[in-house]
Amino acid sequence: MIKNDRKYLEWIRKDGVGSNDRIASSTKSYISYLNTVSKLIGEDISEKNLFNENCVEIISERLKGLRSDKSISNYKSALRQYVRMIKNN
Repeated sequence: MIKNDRKYLEWIRKDGVGSNDRIASSTKSYISYLNTVSKLIGEDISEKNLFNENCVEIISERLKGLRSDKSISNYKSALRQYVRMIKNN
């Protein structure tokens, strides 16, 4: 589960994520990525475990071997957006 999911969705839309997409919604993808990460690590995504770049790297390391490098790269983008949201509030 993602804590502050509505706030996150609003944040990434405001930041322009998905504004150039014509086929799929990147904003929905980012929510999906964070939900997947939450399930894989067995923790909610919140400001308690995702508040800076070091947290992104720690979570990414936990995902190695569970998903492809490409998927982890996508997850990291979504995780970094969450960190930016937390830092800017």
